[in-house]
Amino acid sequence: MEEHNEFFLLMIIGISSGTLVAGGLCSLITTIGILNRLAFKTKTVKWIRLYEKLIFWSAITCIYAYLCMPNLHMRGMAAFLPLAVVGLFMGIFVGCLAMSLTEALDASAILFRRIHLSTGTKYIILAAALGKLVGNAVYFLY
Repeated sequence: MEEHNEFFLLMIIGISSGTLVAGGLCSLITTIGILNRLAFKTKTVKWIRLYEKLIFWSAITCIYAYLCMPNLHMRGMAAFLPLAVVGLFMGIFVGCLAMSLTEALDASAILFRRIHLSTGTKYIILAAALGKLVGNAVYFLY
């Protein structure tokens, strides 16, 4: 009987913790305005409702996959393909989050002003993003 009480308590703590983390992430995304900035920069503001729905349904899908398929064992290309797709989308999300934070803090503008750089800033930002991509690829593949 005592084992059931411990399991129930752990279940409540897990659900509460997950809800707290999800709420914190949603408030961070809302506060920083990742979705609004992304839609504005890509000139796709008319699709913002679709973006919101896709974020919601992808979160639900990932939660379902994490909770319901923990013992799924795949090998070879069957394991590589889903991992590559998930990794790509996670990288895109983290990149958008980092760029939104940078833009919100105006860190790059301050840096470029201090080093007296007026042209070629887009190439520096692109080089930083590509460096991050290569660094992550080397780290996670080897």
